[in-house]
Amino acid sequence: MTRTRLFPYPEQRVLEDAAFARGVTPTRIFGVLLPVWCVTIQADVTEAEDYELIDRYLARGIAEGGLSTTAGLADFYALESELVDRALRALGAIGHVTRSADGRWALTTLGLRSVQDRKRYVVTREDRRKLYFDAFGSRPLPRPCYDTRRVTMIPAAELPAGGLDDGPRFHALHSTRGFDHRALGALAANPRRDRFNLPERIDRLRELDAAELVFLPLHVVRGADRHGRIRLLAYGQAAAEADPDLGDLLDATPEVLAVLDAELSSARPQDVVDRAREWLRRRDLGDHRPERLPNGLLRVGLPATAFGDGDRLPSHRVGSFVVQGNGFFQLWCDDVGVRRRALLGRVDALLAARSRVDRDQLLDRVRRMAVQLDLGEVGLPDVRRWAEAAGRRGLAAQLDRIR
Repeated sequence: MTRTRLFPYPEQRVLEDAAFARGVTPTRIFGVLLPVWCVTIQADVTEAEDYELIDRYLARGIAEGGLSTTAGLADFYALESELVDRALRALGAIGHVTRSADGRWALTTLGLRSVQDRKRYVVTREDRRKLYFDAFGSRPLPRPCYDTRRVTMIPAAELPAGGLDDGPRFHALHSTRGFDHRALGALAANPRRDRFNLPERIDRLRELDAAELVFLPLHVVRGADRHGRIRLLAYGQAAAEADPDLGDLLDATPEVLAVLDAELSSARPQDVVDRAREWLRRRDLGDHRPERLPNGLLRVGLPATAFGDGDRLPSHRVGSFVVQGNGFFQLWCDDVGVRRRALLGRVDALLAARSRVDRDQLLDRVRRMAVQLDLGEVGLPDVRRWAEAAGRRGLAAQLDRIR
């Protein structure tokens, strides 16, 4: 299993997020396979859902209006009796209302609590689910780790051999600690349990089978913030955006910090420079040299003629990173026209990938790109004007339609 198959996005995306969204100057990128305990549980769970509109008003009519019959509720809300009766029976099926022998409806304790909290609580008996805890401290993993469409929990027998030669290799971390069974009760009692993929309430919890050890792929960026403090940013498969919960977990795990420190100690800064020079040589750009910026970032500045069509580098790569092993460098061009074209190409790709675009979200992305490309304050009218001047009338028309 290769790095490309593990993550749906290229690793330079996390470096861009660290540098231009988190204010952290990246110094190294690592591929980490975090050991995780997968625990299967069975419990009675209460989950909070949004009310269907009619259900909410019928329940409030009973609780606050003293209405207890189908006819009374139908008259009060000017609804058909058949519709009200059907909705009340549905509420009865999930334990929110009961009906007496004389046909009167009353809220159950669960139904009354739902009205008070304005959430429809649904109880599932003997629900089975998997929960994930890190194998170093039996701490719960955050909700994004449960996205089965994008997140791969890898069994120990299927661990990948490593990354590709031009990217960070994935190192499987190992823990000597077993699963702390007290973590289940602590999670069930945690008021922030929704953040860790547990429902509103959990009762009669019991563990099924033995905990299974699996591995969670992560990109980890090490860098320095604006105050010079060392930061670790963790990126899962679900999104190329730093996950604060996973980052805090890594920061609080000495075993992980020791492995990353050992990786740093064995690396020679000159190796990153040498690999950058080799990258340039292979592209007939060997006359140019990497330079170390005052903030420690390695940058390769190229002339405008190096970017364009044919055998030249695509202009959208300006400002981004080239990753080689655990090191990387930033591609750059002092020509502002090239950097503007890079922004136009990225905006065009962003709009092409989405059927609907929120104006505020697009503006936020454009501002981040402008920081990355050192273009100053940039708004959508600026982008539209640049697109028109560059002959990209299709892009200009798309921007006109965004409100």
